[in-house]
Amino acid sequence: MFRTTVMQKAIVAVTGLVMVLFLIAHLSGNLLVFAGPAAINSYAVGLRDVAALLWTVRIVLLGSLVLHVYFTIRLRRLSYQARPVSYRQQQYAASTFASRTMLLTGLLIFSYVAFHLAHFTWGKIYPQYYAATYFLDGRGPVHDVYSMVVRSFQVWWIALLYIVAVTFVALHLVHATQSALQTLGIYHRRYTEPIRKASIVLAVLLWIGYVSIPVAAMAHLLEPLS
Repeated sequence: MFRTTVMQKAIVAVTGLVMVLFLIAHLSGNLLVFAGPAAINSYAVGLRDVAALLWTVRIVLLGSLVLHVYFTIRLRRLSYQARPVSYRQQQYAASTFASRTMLLTGLLIFSYVAFHLAHFTWGKIYPQYYAATYFLDGRGPVHDVYSMVVRSFQVWWIALLYIVAVTFVALHLVHATQSALQTLGIYHRRYTEPIRKASIVLAVLLWIGYVSIPVAAMAHLLEPLS
């Protein structure tokens, strides 16, 4: 069953939508940095208090990411095998730049995720920022997520790399969201244009939300505690 292109496309669509939902939820937590150190540090501690749920989400996300990348590459290879001789002149009458660069942006995002985890989750990039602590009322000293994020994004190359990665994510989403819904059967002339516009709006809003954090840190609108 999993060898059929229909099932493989469905897996790509479902796993993609799972990651879209994660991007929305993750942004809602990240934006707490604008509410101050107590807000985002309390949020981080709260996540650790539900470790079982947190690890379940992590496993689902990791599985979704691996399956999404694997079957995307597999489908692309099947497409090339079905048309071993390329067109003499390539014309893009219906496709967009976002749709034509899906595989490239996806692989670049996948590569950045590894760096992002090493930085903010494992503390391998600028470990001195990762080691900072914050005294949270009722909980004592906890990991200072606020200062770690702000200090990290005041390093220009980390902020720039993050902004570039988020731009790739937004570009990927412009086509991916509508494509996933179409694959799952949500396709009708009446809905096509609204879904396309909603996909663009979602991508732009996520881009603005994620990019606002490094921009605020670089502009010193956010400052570390010490």
